[in-house]
Amino acid sequence: ASDLGELMHDQLRRLPRGRPWRIAVGRPHPGLYGIARSYEEAREALSMATRLRLEAPVVSARELLIYRVLLRDQPAIVELVHGVLHPLEQARGGAEPLLATLQAYYDTGAVATETAKRIHVSVRAVTYRLQRVKDLTGYDPSEPAHRFTLQAAVLGARALDWPRKPLSGV
Repeated sequence: ASDLGELMHDQLRRLPRGRPWRIAVGRPHPGLYGIARSYEEAREALSMATRLRLEAPVVSARELLIYRVLLRDQPAIVELVHGVLHPLEQARGGAEPLLATLQAYYDTGAVATETAKRIHVSVRAVTYRLQRVKDLTGYDPSEPAHRFTLQAAVLGARALDWPRKPLSGV
C-alpha cells in the first residue's frame, strides 16, 4: 500500500503546479464496502497527519492506527493528557517546547544528540528540558516505566492538538 502511495506521489511531484502534494493510503479491505472504508481511513490519516504536524509526503493509515486507538476513548485520553502533561504549562514558554522535545526524543529512540539536531537546540538544552519535564510531571522520560505513559500522553496531546487547543471535558 505504501508503494502505491510513493508511486502516486512521485508522479504528482512531477507536475508543474499544485505543490507540495501529500498522499494518504488507507488499508486494504475486501469488497465494495472495503473501497469506501479504505478511502475513509485515508481521509482520517491525512487529517490526523496534519493535526500531528507530520511532514511525510505519503501518509499510511496503517502507521497511524495507534492514534485511532487513543482517540477511541476520548475522555480517557483527555484525562491522560491533562493528568500527565498539564503541569508542563507552568514552564517558562509554556508546554509546547517541552512537548516538542519529548516528541523528538522519543522519535529519535531517546538519543539526546539526535533530538538536539532535530529540534535545533544544544544537547544541554535537551537534557535541561527533559529534567524540567521530570521536575514538573514526576515522570522521568528516560525511565522505561515512565516512558510509556509519557509517550502515550504526548501522542494523545498531538492528536488532540494540545496545548494549542484547550482540553475539553476537564
